[in-house]
Amino acid sequence: MSDKGCVRENNEDMAVIGDDIFRDNSRKIEIDLAKNQKLFIAIADGMGGHNAGEVASRMALEKMAGKLASLEENLDEGQITEKIKDWVKEIHQEIINEGIKDINKRGMGSTLIGVLFYEGKVYYLNIGDSRLYRYRRGNLIQISKDHSLREATGDKNVAANVILNSLGGRERIFVDFAPVGGKILDGDLLLLCSDGLSDMLTDDEIEDILNNEKENPVSKLLDEAKNGGGKDNITIVLIQINEEISQIEG
Repeated sequence: MSDKGCVRENNEDMAVIGDDIFRDNSRKIEIDLAKNQKLFIAIADGMGGHNAGEVASRMALEKMAGKLASLEENLDEGQITEKIKDWVKEIHQEIINEGIKDINKRGMGSTLIGVLFYEGKVYYLNIGDSRLYRYRRGNLIQISKDHSLREATGDKNVAANVILNSLGGRERIFVDFAPVGGKILDGDLLLLCSDGLSDMLTDDEIEDILNNEKENPVSKLLDEAKNGGGKDNITIVLIQINEEISQIEG
């Protein structure tokens, strides 16, 4: 689900499942993932004046999804990592160049948090402060690390929205790309979200909802984030791993 929240006039978040990019909407999809199949699922949180954030977030997802779709077969982790790093630099520069051409888009940028299913393995890709969590047997843990001033300094008094890394928006760029960690188990949930959720709800509150709301946890998470103020756009994608079917809801 992707929602503008309670304060912002426009939704600059975007989500992608495969080649389906959406915002201000919801999806519920079941995917039978063959062992040699690729699948990219991600959220981008755009920033910039004159609604340029939505341009940056769409560019980030479209371009990364397109490049990942071209991944060759039988690549090892090191080979994929090198390609990801090169592609991130390319996309970063393309977003900057778009801002140079149009003064209304100058300085625009976007976070990106994504999960790549590739030949039976699961990797994550992180730029910025949108998040990936894993929920297993009642316990929620954050897999990604925020590229924020608060995280870098360890000072909880620093504003949560001061980020140190984005596609576009600044001169330098880096990316975290790594396996999700450990074996993905039947019944695991992978939760991707923009900071419109994680700034409104604590990890404990998110965990409680996943523990207690079995029918439609994504709707419940969205409702509670809006009840808490909904100060930013809110985008949530919940991936349920099944031995036979991976159900992706967002």
